[in-house]
Amino acid sequence: MKNQYGFTLIELLVVVLIIGILTAVALPQYTTAVEKSRAAEALTLMSAVAGAAERYRLQKDVWPNSFAKLDLEVPVRNDGKPGGKSFIISMGDDASDSNRFVVVAERDINNAKYVLKTIITENGNGSFSQNRICTEETSFDSGKVDAPGDAQAKKYCDAVTNGAENVDGNGNLAGF
Repeated sequence: MKNQYGFTLIELLVVVLIIGILTAVALPQYTTAVEKSRAAEALTLMSAVAGAAERYRLQKDVWPNSFAKLDLEVPVRNDGKPGGKSFIISMGDDASDSNRFVVVAERDINNAKYVLKTIITENGNGSFSQNRICTEETSFDSGKVDAPGDAQAKKYCDAVTNGAENVDGNGNLAGF
């Protein structure tokens, strides 16, 4: 009888099974890592806008009301909105406190939405403090509480904040 080379059906099935298990474990980790990198792009732009808003406040004694007044160029998306490839950025003063200014980046993903906020507070002595918050938008697509997108947005928000969930009295999110 001749020597036959090749794989048996059992061996091929075992390999397919192993690849399936590895994919099931690796894919969620990969999507979380990609989302963290997209959030890093938003956080970088938010920091630049926050710094420019602080400089504007020091020069004019008011918060800026448009990106055009800042000393930096904010990128514009294909849809004409300011932001990056995967998020929309906005800014404005806090209606409840004239010493606070908020820079917001919103990200919509597969029926989920999370919002990154940088809150700038003028301390009165010419210095500023910044706090960052990440919140998931609840029931973005379905109008129902605890919609599937809510869990996904919370997962990404937790990934961006390194799992920190507690906001202190000043709006600080630990580890963020």
